[in-house]
Formats: sequence, structure tokens, C-alpha cells
Amino acid sequence: MALVKLGILFISIISFFWLFVFGPLYDHLAVQLVIFAGVITWNSLRFSLQETISLLKFCLPFVLSLLVFGVVFHLIRLFGRQDWLHDSVIKCFIFPSSLIFLKILLTYITYLDILNLPISMRKRVALITTKSAFPERRENIAPLFMVSGHLFNSKIRRQNKIRIEKVRLPDYRPLSVFI
Repeated sequence: MALVKLGILFISIISFFWLFVFGPLYDHLAVQLVIFAGVITWNSLRFSLQETISLLKFCLPFVLSLLVFGVVFHLIRLFGRQDWLHDSVIKCFIFPSSLIFLKILLTYITYLDILNLPISMRKRVALITTKSAFPERRENIAPLFMVSGHLFNSKIRRQNKIRIEKVRLPDYRPLSVFI
């Protein structure tokens, strides 16, 4: 069942990007506005309006830079193109839409889905660690990584030999500010 669910999510992501980001509906501003409004509404219903506003504030510097470059390129008619402004406005809606769409769909993947995958335990642990680093709700994840920034020894058994490796965990504290 987990494979079916993950397959549907994967096909949804590919279809979204094929249709609206790289495909035939890319140039239609009205379609992009409807997709943007739909994704914003979906995110607000799935999480909260406050979280959606926070996510849009996160995207704002990127969107503004896209718009500024589009205006500048349009004014100087870079490469002889006269559609820079239109193209930049479309990208200003596509960027947050695709980011929020991915965020929403990835939250539908649960720990049980990962545990039920027919992959090795090592890969499952890596997937679970990645998922726990990016929780669905705004949580302070710094306490989960209290050993971050410190070296520790781990015993790994390979080919009937025990080897001591030094592993440095990444520091996730700054990441918790944005999550």
C-alpha cells in the first residue's frame, strides 16, 4: 500500500511540473493564477493561514528578485526579447506554487509509509532521519540533535570486522529557526 501511495504522490508531482512548470500550460497567466490560488488555499486548509503567510514571506525575496530582473531585462530588451515582464510575472506565480505544492504532497508521506518500503534498513533510517529533520508543523527540532556539532564514535560491522569511525553530525540549530 505504501508503494501505491508513494507512486501516486510521485506521479502527481511529475504531472504538476510537466503541465504547469515546464509544459503546455506554462504561458497561461490565468491558469497560473488559479493554480497559485488553489495551492495557497490547500496549504491554508491543510496547515494554517498563519503558516501559509509565513511561507509566502519566505518566498518573497526570490519572487521580488525575479520581478526586478524581469523589469530590467524588459527595459533593456535583453537578447531582443520583448516578453521579459510577462515571463517574469508567470515565474513569480510558478515558484511559490511549485514550492508549496511539493511541501504539501511530501507531508502526506508518513513514517509507516517509509517503514513499509521494500528497501534496506539503512535507507529507511536515512529517509526517516530526513523526514524528522523537516517536520510538518513548526517545531523546534534542536533538542532532537543535542549531539550535533560533536564528534562521537560509532562501531560499524563490515565484513566481520569492527571499525571505529569518527562522524560529525551537521548542526541543525539554524534550520530550526525556519521550520
